[in-house]
Amino acid sequence: MISHETRKHLWYYAGLLVVSVLALSLLWMTAYDKALQMAVVVLLSLFYVLWGLLHHFMHHDLHIKVVLEYILIGALGISIVFFILG
Repeated sequence: MISHETRKHLWYYAGLLVVSVLALSLLWMTAYDKALQMAVVVLLSLFYVLWGLLHHFMHHDLHIKVVLEYILIGALGISIVFFILG
Protein backbone atom coordinates (compact mmCIF):
# COMPACT_ATOMS: atom_id res chain seq x y z
CA MET A 1 0.00 0.00 0.00
CA ILE A 2 1.25 3.50 -0.83
CA SER A 3 1.71 5.71 2.22
CA HIS A 4 0.03 9.08 2.53
CA GLU A 5 3.39 10.90 2.26
CA THR A 6 4.29 9.04 -0.95
CA ARG A 7 0.88 9.70 -2.47
CA LYS A 8 1.17 13.38 -1.50
CA HIS A 9 4.43 13.70 -3.48
CA LEU A 10 3.58 11.32 -6.33
CA TRP A 11 3.89 13.97 -9.09
CA TYR A 12 7.29 14.97 -7.75
CA TYR A 13 8.53 11.37 -7.90
CA ALA A 14 6.94 10.77 -11.29
CA GLY A 15 8.64 13.81 -12.81
CA LEU A 16 11.99 12.82 -11.38
CA LEU A 17 11.54 9.27 -12.68
CA VAL A 18 10.62 10.43 -16.20
CA VAL A 19 13.64 12.74 -16.48
CA SER A 20 15.93 10.05 -15.07
CA VAL A 21 14.70 7.43 -17.55
CA LEU A 22 15.13 9.87 -20.42
CA ALA A 23 18.68 10.69 -19.28
CA LEU A 24 19.55 7.00 -18.93
CA SER A 25 18.19 6.38 -22.41
CA LEU A 26 20.35 9.21 -23.72
CA LEU A 27 23.36 7.69 -21.96
CA TRP A 28 22.70 4.37 -23.68
CA MET A 29 22.29 6.03 -27.09
CA THR A 30 25.54 8.00 -26.72
CA ALA A 31 27.75 5.09 -25.69
CA TYR A 32 30.23 6.06 -28.42
CA ASP A 33 31.02 9.46 -26.85
CA LYS A 34 32.27 9.47 -23.24
CA ALA A 35 32.39 13.28 -23.06
CA LEU A 36 28.74 13.53 -24.10
CA GLN A 37 27.80 10.88 -21.57
CA MET A 38 29.59 12.83 -18.85
CA ALA A 39 27.72 15.98 -19.88
CA VAL A 40 24.41 14.10 -19.61
CA VAL A 41 25.34 12.87 -16.13
CA VAL A 42 26.31 16.38 -14.99
CA LEU A 43 23.05 17.80 -16.36
CA LEU A 44 21.03 15.03 -14.70
CA SER A 45 22.78 15.71 -11.39
CA LEU A 46 22.12 19.43 -11.68
CA PHE A 47 18.48 18.71 -12.46
CA TYR A 48 18.27 16.39 -9.43
CA VAL A 49 19.73 19.03 -7.12
CA LEU A 50 17.52 21.84 -8.44
CA TRP A 51 14.41 19.63 -8.48
CA GLY A 52 15.00 18.59 -4.86
CA LEU A 53 15.72 22.12 -3.67
CA LEU A 54 12.63 23.46 -5.42
CA HIS A 55 10.52 20.70 -3.89
CA HIS A 56 11.74 21.47 -0.37
CA PHE A 57 11.38 25.22 -0.96
CA MET A 58 7.75 24.74 -2.00
CA HIS A 59 7.07 22.67 1.13
CA HIS A 60 8.82 25.21 3.40
CA ASP A 61 11.41 22.76 4.72
CA LEU A 62 14.50 23.92 2.85
CA HIS A 63 17.46 24.13 5.23
CA ILE A 64 21.21 24.27 4.71
CA LYS A 65 21.46 20.59 5.71
CA VAL A 66 19.05 19.66 2.89
CA VAL A 67 20.95 21.83 0.38
CA LEU A 68 24.26 20.20 1.31
CA GLU A 69 22.75 16.73 1.14
CA TYR A 70 21.43 17.26 -2.40
CA ILE A 71 24.71 18.79 -3.57
CA LEU A 72 26.75 15.96 -2.07
CA ILE A 73 24.52 13.25 -3.57
CA GLY A 74 24.72 14.94 -6.98
CA ALA A 75 28.51 15.21 -6.70
CA LEU A 76 28.75 11.57 -5.63
CA GLY A 77 26.75 10.49 -8.69
CA ILE A 78 29.00 12.52 -10.98
CA SER A 79 32.12 11.11 -9.30
CA ILE A 80 30.98 7.51 -9.60
CA VAL A 81 30.19 7.86 -13.30
CA PHE A 82 33.44 9.77 -13.92
CA PHE A 83 35.49 6.91 -12.46
CA ILE A 84 33.45 4.26 -14.28
CA LEU A 85 33.80 6.00 -17.65
CA GLY A 86 37.43 7.01 -17.07
